[in-house]
Amino acid sequence: MKRIVALASVCFLLLAPCAIGGEAAETGEYAAAVVAAREAVWKTLTTGGGSSATVAIMDGGKIVYSECFGAAERATNRPADKETRFNIGSTSKMFGAAAILLLADDGKLGLDDPAAKHLPEFVMRDGRYKEITVRMLFNHSSGLPGSSFIFEYEPAYDPHALLLDVLRESDLKHAPGAMGIYCNDGFTLAEMIVERLSGKKFIDFVAERIFEPLGMKDSAASVGETGGNVAVYYDVPTGRKFPLEVVRVHAAGGLSSTAEDLCRFADSFTPGGKHILSEASRQEALKSQPTGFTKHLHGAPMLDAFGWDYAWIPDYREKGVQVLAKSGGTMFYSTNFQLVPAERLVVAASIAGRADAPGVTRAILDALMEEKGLPFPEKPPVKKPGEPQPIPSELFAFEGAYTGGEGAVRFFFDREKHTLNIHHLLPSPPDGEQLPPPVALTYSDGFFRDFEKGTSYYFASEGKDVYLIYEKIPGFGMNVPAFQRLEEIEAPKRLSIEMNGVLWMMRNMLPGAQIMNGTLMGWSSTSPDLPGYVFGFGLQKVEDFGFASIAATAFRDQLSLQLFRKDGKIRARCGIFVLSRADEAEELADGKNSVLIGPDGDNEWRKVGKGVILSFSRPEKGRVLVVDPKNDAALLYDSAADSGEFFAPEGMFVFCAGAPGDVFEIEAK
Repeated sequence: MKRIVALASVCFLLLAPCAIGGEAAETGEYAAAVVAAREAVWKTLTTGGGSSATVAIMDGGKIVYSECFGAAERATNRPADKETRFNIGSTSKMFGAAAILLLADDGKLGLDDPAAKHLPEFVMRDGRYKEITVRMLFNHSSGLPGSSFIFEYEPAYDPHALLLDVLRESDLKHAPGAMGIYCNDGFTLAEMIVERLSGKKFIDFVAERIFEPLGMKDSAASVGETGGNVAVYYDVPTGRKFPLEVVRVHAAGGLSSTAEDLCRFADSFTPGGKHILSEASRQEALKSQPTGFTKHLHGAPMLDAFGWDYAWIPDYREKGVQVLAKSGGTMFYSTNFQLVPAERLVVAASIAGRADAPGVTRAILDALMEEKGLPFPEKPPVKKPGEPQPIPSELFAFEGAYTGGEGAVRFFFDREKHTLNIHHLLPSPPDGEQLPPPVALTYSDGFFRDFEKGTSYYFASEGKDVYLIYEKIPGFGMNVPAFQRLEEIEAPKRLSIEMNGVLWMMRNMLPGAQIMNGTLMGWSSTSPDLPGYVFGFGLQKVEDFGFASIAATAFRDQLSLQLFRKDGKIRARCGIFVLSRADEAEELADGKNSVLIGPDGDNEWRKVGKGVILSFSRPEKGRVLVVDPKNDAALLYDSAADSGEFFAPEGMFVFCAGAPGDVFEIEAK
C-alpha cells in the first residue's frame, strides 16, 4: 500500500509542475538550491509527509525560483500552482506581530504597556495577569496556560469569548516575563487588541495594512473560511479527503497564503525591502527579546524573539549571519520561512500534510548560501562516543521526580556506570501493559548524552527550580527544557474519586470540530511512586478533592483538572473540554438504535459489545465517529470523511455530536 501511495504521489508531481524563474534558476546561480528544494519536497511527499507543496526563493526582492508539487485537488486533477493557498498555521503569528508594531507606529500603544490596559475585559483569577505586557505576548513569556480554541470544519463558536471565559478562571503557569514557553493564547489576545485599537476585524486590518501594500494577492483567512484555489488535505496513507480546515484564531494560526506571498512579507523586514513598518519597529522585530530564563542556558534559546521561533540560528550566528524563521503547523498543513535580512534572501515552503517544513527550508537555505558564496554551516565532523566520566557530586541533589510536559518520570544517578537513569512513572499504561524501559544518559564532557541518538543534556537550576535542558536540538542548535523537577509533596492529597485506570470520553465537542486521533477519549492514571499527582489529559498536582492544578509549568498547552457533578454523575473539566467516565456509555443493542442529543447538546456515546457491522443515519450537520479506546483513541470511522457501512470490533465506542434534539439512527448487525 505504501508503495502504491508513493507512486501516485510521483505521478501527481509529474503532472503538476509550476516552475517560475525559468532556466536561469535551474541551470544558473540557483541550480543547487533548486535541486535541494526538489529533493527535500519529493522526499517529504513520497514518504507520506503530505499530498502537495509549494516552495519559493526570493533574492533581492525578486522571486528567482517558485515551484509547486502534487495535486491541490485529486477529484478534478487540479494541480497546485503558485496561487494555490495553504493554511500557514503559526506562521500567522508574524502577521500578528507586524500588526501590533504598526499600531505602535501609529502611536496607539507601547510594547511595554500592560495588555489589560487595552483589553480591560481580559482578567484572570491569578492577579499577576496585570503584569503581562504586550511585548510578552510575542516572546511567549506571558505565563498564560496555552491554547484555548478549536480547529473546525464549520464555524460554530466565538473564539474570543471562549478565551476570555477560560482565562477568567485560570492561573498563570509562571510569573510574567520569567521564561518563554510557546503560547497560542497570547496571540489571540494580541488579535483582540488590534481589533480594539483599530476598530476593524483583525483580518481586515492585516489585508489593508500588510497584504495590499506588499502585493500579497494570494493571502487571506484560513482555507476553510475563504475557499477558492486552495490545497485540499488528503490523509496518508488512506488517501481520505477531509473538509477544508477552518482556523479562526487568525493571529495565532488562522491565515492562508502561498510561498511567494510569504517571501514578499518576509522581505519587508530586510534593509532593502518594501517597508510597512518604521525603521524603529523593523529593528525591534529583528532583535533578540530575552527572558529571565535565558541566562541559565549554555547556548541559544528558542522564542527569545518578537513573534519568530528564533532571532538567530546558532550555526549561522557563528558565521556572523543572522537567520530568523517562523514555522506553522496545523492538523493538516505545515509551513516555514527562513529569512537572511542582511543578504535579502528568503526561502519559504508550505505542505498539505504534517511534515518537517523547517527541514525543507533549511536544506534549501544551506544550498543557496553555499551556491552564492556566502557563509554557511558545514556539517559537523563525525565523532566517536565519549568515554563515561564520573558525575560531579553536586548534581546528585537533582535526583527526583520530573515532568517532560506530557507525563512524569523519576531521575536516578548510577554512580558506578556514570549514568542518569530516567524511569517512567505516568501515565500508567492501561490493562497491565508494561511500562517503557528506563532511558540511560551517559555523563561525558560535561553533558548527559544519548550516544545512540546523538543528543545531549545538562542541568540548569534557580532556587528550587531544576531543569534538564536539551542542548542543540537537531538541525538548528537551540536549547530547550526537556524536563522540570516536580515538588515532592509531604502531605499528598487525593481527588474524591479513584482516577487510576479510568477511561474518559469527551462530552462537549462541536459537531464541526476537527477531530484527530487521541482527542475524544483518554485514560487517567496515578502512581504510588508519585503521590499527590494525577495524569488526566496532562499531568496535574492535586490541590483538593475536586481540583488538580497544572504541574508542568515549563511546557506548552497544559490543563488543570476540575471534578464536578452533573445529573448526579461525575464530570471532569480540562481546559475548554468536559468529559465523563466511559463506563456510563450504554451498549449498542442488536438491530436499530436511536440516539437523542439532549437539550444541553452533550455528545452521546454507545459501546460496541461485540463485533458488528454498523450503518448510520444522522442529521445533516450531525457527526458520527467510531473510536478505539486502547489504540490512542484512534478514529476508525469519521462521517466527515467516510460513508457507508463499517465493521466495528468488540470494545469500540460510537460517538455522536449534534444540536439539541438531533436524532441519530445506528443499526448494528
